[in-house]
Amino acid sequence: MRLLQPLVISLAMMLSVSYGAQGQPVSPQKPPKPPEDVPDLRTVKPIVVCGNCDQPFDTSTHKEVLEGLVSNKYVGELRKALYLQDTYHQFESKVHFDNCDFDDGIAYIDSLLAEVDRHVTAALAAQDEKDQAAVEASVLNAFFALGQALHGVQDFYAHTNYVELSVGQVKKSTDIDVVSPWKQSGKDRIKELISKGLVSGYVFWGFPQMCPKGTPAHADMAKDKATTPSGAVKVPHLENRNRYQIAVQLAREASQDLIDDAFRKWPLLKEVNGKHMAFEVLVDRRSL
Repeated sequence: MRLLQPLVISLAMMLSVSYGAQGQPVSPQKPPKPPEDVPDLRTVKPIVVCGNCDQPFDTSTHKEVLEGLVSNKYVGELRKALYLQDTYHQFESKVHFDNCDFDDGIAYIDSLLAEVDRHVTAALAAQDEKDQAAVEASVLNAFFALGQALHGVQDFYAHTNYVELSVGQVKKSTDIDVVSPWKQSGKDRIKELISKGLVSGYVFWGFPQMCPKGTPAHADMAKDKATTPSGAVKVPHLENRNRYQIAVQLAREASQDLIDDAFRKWPLLKEVNGKHMAFEVLVDRRSL
């Protein structure tokens, strides 16, 4: 595949602009590699959820619970994965639901949850052998893989036009369906949405590139922050909430659902971690 067309000189801007395989203008330089540090949990205003709990999480105890999670190594491993996906998988379309690579994005999440299953199986075998060090290593690996999957699930809402396609169909933002890419119902829904115009932002340096020509760039579609062009757009009939706020709402609900499913399927994870989990929503360090 030829990746670059000849450079075109804009007389108005006196800058070189290159064009990618899909015909979209692109940045002439790759974004820098994001940092590897993970900020202190107390500085990032994380959400705190109660995984697979019988009773709703009492938000009045948020501060107390959060303080107890700061030193939790399993929470730390999951959060590390959330950040390092941007660092070590910066330009892989499937990792971030970029470039309309929906099939690979779904398959990637499936592979990560299969990895969680393998690590939990290994931990249980090590328990039988009373090898606590091996148990610990396997459980930490399981939480890391779960965090990687969580990143992709959240990126579905931030990097696609799902919010844009949905807001006109509802009277309240809470009426927007949560799509769970790891469930068969979610996979089927994504296929249906593609036929109705679902796309994700075009990233020139990401591969593979599956979008039709003319698909908006990631920078124009992303809703990782309230300050992005799409994230800042307010939806008047939905209490004037902006698209970023709606994307956060959906990503948070999907994240809770994934944690619930994980703690239900692999009780060992809840046993060693405790019922509470804390993490960020819509982590984005790629500067695309």
